[in-house]
Amino acid sequence: MKRIQTGRFLAATFFVGLGIFLLLINLGIISMEMTEAIVFFYPFLLLLLGGKYLLEALMPSMKRKKWTTGTFLFIIGLLLVLDRFNMIQFSLWNIWKLWPLIFVLIGFKILGQFRKSQGFSLVRDHSYNKPNWEVRSMNDWSFVCDYDFDFSTTLIPEKEVVINLSGFVGDINVILPEDLPFRVVGSAHVLSATIDKHNQDNVGKGHAITYETDDFNDALQRIVFYLDFSVLDLRVDRI
Repeated sequence: MKRIQTGRFLAATFFVGLGIFLLLINLGIISMEMTEAIVFFYPFLLLLLGGKYLLEALMPSMKRKKWTTGTFLFIIGLLLVLDRFNMIQFSLWNIWKLWPLIFVLIGFKILGQFRKSQGFSLVRDHSYNKPNWEVRSMNDWSFVCDYDFDFSTTLIPEKEVVINLSGFVGDINVILPEDLPFRVVGSAHVLSATIDKHNQDNVGKGHAITYETDDFNDALQRIVFYLDFSVLDLRVDRI
């Protein structure tokens, strides 16, 4: 099955739904100010995006499973939608209460249910795994990001490459050549990390991530990852 393009799917769905909603406001069918309309509407987008990721993860043909991102977006969107219909009380300020979900996600991983630029965006989904893709330093912030790096499929420049990623929820997978020196530095409040077969799972305030290969300081060709997230699911493998 051909993979649905996330950007086009979301853009089309969002603008159709938002257009209909705002049209009803302008016609007087719904009495609501523009700001209130946007605040009311955005949880449905989060719910839609999370549901899409979860459905794609169930497809056998999908190589990239986005359980972590899909689960967080779907649950946050669902709770906000229920709040909009006065069924519960929940706001973005209450997201911190969802930290126990990390244990659920870790449990799914243990059971084998998981597989594992520059700019600004609320939701970013990027795959750097095509043959001969351009390796360069990047600095990116996203509210929710899903990154798939495969450095074994391309040529790496003879210099230090810095990958600086930050945001609220991060789902990051990295594949590196066995002989490529690298360093990972960062922090996360909710963390599930496997770096070169070293595991680190924590929940709390400001958990630090620090890992460096033995040959890093003496290498000219090397990669540095700076990561700063509230919730981070990270996997770094060497092949």
